[in-house]
Amino acid sequence: MALRTINLGSVANDGTGDDLREAFDKVVFNFAELDARTPETTTVLNLGSGEGLYASKSDAELQFKSLVGGNNVTLTSDANELTIDVDAGVTQFVVAADTGSLTVTENTTFTIQGGTSITTTRDGNNIRIDSSALTSLQDDPAPRLSAGLNADGFNLGNVGLINATTVTANFNGNLTGLVHGIDVRDLNYHRDPNNWDFSGITPTSVTNLWDFMWATTKVDFGSISGNNVNVSLDFGSINI
Repeated sequence: MALRTINLGSVANDGTGDDLREAFDKVVFNFAELDARTPETTTVLNLGSGEGLYASKSDAELQFKSLVGGNNVTLTSDANELTIDVDAGVTQFVVAADTGSLTVTENTTFTIQGGTSITTTRDGNNIRIDSSALTSLQDDPAPRLSAGLNADGFNLGNVGLINATTVTANFNGNLTGLVHGIDVRDLNYHRDPNNWDFSGITPTSVTNLWDFMWATTKVDFGSISGNNVNVSLDFGSINI
């Protein structure tokens, strides 16, 4: 119900206003009306799942949070509106791989993932890619030296073809191959003492070197032929 208005008249005691009884009757009615009313309670509700703007209430004052522009965000306002401008920057970019490509857009997670023997780690603002694949030459499909090879005293095993202009080295062990077009394995024949049997030297009467050679050795020197054969043989000295 509406509250009753007390008529005070135009001036004091002019007889146009409410008398005392009527005036106080209105006062009593108004107090009863106010007492019967439910007191008004102001509440605030933040709608939705986003960050709420309401902060608190101090007596009859409602307190709200301020909006602050972050990185690449600008806030402007007038009497009726608040405008939020966002500098979008790069909206998308393309990452190309050896096979295929990936278009990265906003809210897309771009992952750098390691493959076989490849690991990736994050260190602050850096992405480090480590490879343990080339721990030996057999992991490299086409190894090639950029400087001289130092075996550091270790053996080189299972070597196939060595193609080089010049090889300067001392070989210790078995060597198989051609040296200046000669099979080095043929040297074994000349190193075998069984192939150089001069037999025993027995007292023999000789008058020249050739008789001595034929009588004391089993070496066949073949034959020397030709019209102008110039052969110089130095057999040293023989003491008998």
